[in-house]
Amino acid sequence: MIYRYLVLFLFMFSTGHGETFDQILSKALQKSPYLKAIENQTKEVEGEIKSAKSIPNPEVSLMFGRLYSQSDESGVVLTEFSVEQPLKLWGSRKKAIEESLIRKSAYMFMFESEKRKFISELYTAFYTAVFKKEIMKIKQKEYQITKDIYRFVKKSYQLGEETKLNLFRAEKDLKVAQIELKQAETEYSISLKDLSSLSGFEVKDVEGELSSIKDLKNIDINQIPQINYLKKIIETTEKGIDLQKALAKPQISIEFAASEDEVDLGKYEFGIGIKASIPVFYRNQGEIIKLIYKKKGYVNLLKQKKIYFRSKLNGLKEKYAVLIKQIDEINQQIIPSVSNALKLGEKSFKLKEITLFELSDLRKQYIQALIYRAQILKQIHHTFGEYIKIGGLK
Repeated sequence: MIYRYLVLFLFMFSTGHGETFDQILSKALQKSPYLKAIENQTKEVEGEIKSAKSIPNPEVSLMFGRLYSQSDESGVVLTEFSVEQPLKLWGSRKKAIEESLIRKSAYMFMFESEKRKFISELYTAFYTAVFKKEIMKIKQKEYQITKDIYRFVKKSYQLGEETKLNLFRAEKDLKVAQIELKQAETEYSISLKDLSSLSGFEVKDVEGELSSIKDLKNIDINQIPQINYLKKIIETTEKGIDLQKALAKPQISIEFAASEDEVDLGKYEFGIGIKASIPVFYRNQGEIIKLIYKKKGYVNLLKQKKIYFRSKLNGLKEKYAVLIKQIDEINQQIIPSVSNALKLGEKSFKLKEITLFELSDLRKQYIQALIYRAQILKQIHHTFGEYIKIGGLK
């Protein structure tokens, strides 16, 4: 009776309503502190855009003097007043705005790249949990098989048809199966904790088929977020060079000034003037040279990244194809073979045609084949996780 309740509990535990990857992903994208931190970084450029669009504040200058006279009358008077308004000429304002807007676009691609990385890690963690759950199911199946064998051996022993040594062996196999089942449950629980820490909320159970395999679709190298990010950064440096060249030209300001006449006190002179900085031969050359070499660095990095992603995608496709072929062979040949061998072995053991040791060996081969199949499927999903990181599963 206790055994029946245990099997029922395990069945309910393994077939409970867990969360699918799409459900976890949807919540994680909204709640992940990591993604929120990255998104906030991308919004920092909004301040640069606002600064680029703004007109420089006017500069005000005031000078006061104290008046003394023989009649003991005195007071404070305004002796000089001026307002200076710097102008943004030579397209410097437009270039600054363009540079900031392109930088914003680059940061959006950076965020998309980090988002791909996060989804990849989440996908891998999810299917690691699904794998652990599958191992738990396999261990449940092994427990069931060993339990049936133990019950048969025990009954045969009570009828005097089986040796005490075989009874001890059957008991040992059952205890080992119980221990391994407990370990599988613990490992599954740990995998759920790892998934929860990554997703940003508690995941109590997962629901997914380990055998559900997705296709690796072709990815346009030029549409990979990291590639687009580097392209935009290169554009940003180009605009930065144009901006520095504009700032190297004479910077002009309009000034309105009023000052007290030095002879006829109390009277003021007014005037409007234009102030301009004198261009220096090497003005802003340091900033321009710095940006030129920064651009060259990003151009070379872009070339290297394209080579890397082409090689990476080709490698993933080859690895994926090999793993898919292995799964097909396991499903079509190995699993049916060991499954039939175990069924035949159970019948032969009951007919006293093989020993308990031989039956135990057949059981181990069957369980090992199921575990090996699960491990290959896990590798397939981990490979797909790397594909997501580059730019797949949009």
